Amino acid sequence: MDIQLIQSVQRRATKLITGMQGLQYNERLKQLGLMLLERRRVRSDLIATLKIMNGEYDLNRDLFFSLRKVVEENTTRNCSRKIQT
Repeated sequence: MDIQLIQSVQRRATKLITGMQGLQYNERLKQLGLMLLERRRVRSDLIATLKIMNGEYDLNRDLFFSLRKVVEENTTRNCSRKIQT
């Protein structure tokens, strides 16, 4: 829900820029050098993961990746429970 709200704000804001009114949303993003919210989130996740791997964050990377696996497994289990119900 929040993602859709943020994305709609970006859609409206890009229309307010002079010369962008007649363009499709993806074209406005391209012209402005912006990315979809989902793509920005994936990109920032990848950058953070790379920094963890390279030791740029003060964080136990083995613990980080083991906790991530637990979260993913629990999320997968929760999704499959919802589908089965």
